Amino acid sequence: MTRVRFGVYRTVGEARLLAGVLEASGLSVEVRGESLAPLSGEIPSTETWLELWLWPHEVEAARQLIAELEENREAAEQEVQCPRCREENPGNFELCWSCGLDLPSTLRPRLRAV
Repeated sequence: MTRVRFGVYRTVGEARLLAGVLEASGLSVEVRGESLAPLSGEIPSTETWLELWLWPHEVEAARQLIAELEENREAAEQEVQCPRCREENPGNFELCWSCGLDLPSTLRPRLRAV
């Protein structure tokens, strides 16, 4: 069985960050093209982009994880008012930063440890 290309990323940081998240969830990720990244500016930039490769049976799990990350990012950009002290909190906080009250569970990210 051969791996399939999952995505293409412009920077080492972006590719490595996502690869780390996927690996922490138990997926086997191969990062390709990292050796060309230092040549950015000397060769066409698209030649220095990095690729993430996964086993075919892991692609759907990776897509679901990325969708959850995107939901969490969107929640973090929203403000949620604490029911007790009325202090504003980022939408992905579990506890009010001011009074420590548990915020409603519908606001919490759905990422879970594996």
